[in-house]
Amino acid sequence: MLPFDHPHASFDRFPQLVRDLEIEFGPDGLDAVVERFVEAELGEFVWDGRIAERHLGVYEDVGDDDFEGSDRVRILSIFRGRYRVATCVVDRSRRLQMMLVMVHFDDLPSAESAFLNGV
Repeated sequence: MLPFDHPHASFDRFPQLVRDLEIEFGPDGLDAVVERFVEAELGEFVWDGRIAERHLGVYEDVGDDDFEGSDRVRILSIFRGRYRVATCVVDRSRRLQMMLVMVHFDDLPSAESAFLNGV
């Protein structure tokens, strides 16, 4: 299935990322530039492309006050034409702090099962 045929294509931030980077940096070496951005910001792209989320409770990390008041959430997301299920830590303003685990899937039924039952 091509990315534009994907049932959740409107949530996928990858096509816009490529367009924006091509405008900013030009077409020469675009693939390498894209890969550097994806590597550096994968968590944010996956968080921004979430289709669904579930609250899993308060995040508790003994001895780490940096995450006090943070919550754990599981998200179902799409990025780069693949579904991803991730467990994340978010702050009170619902901003991503970190991803604890992320698994990708090629089909929605598998991703939904992991989202509902845990990964």
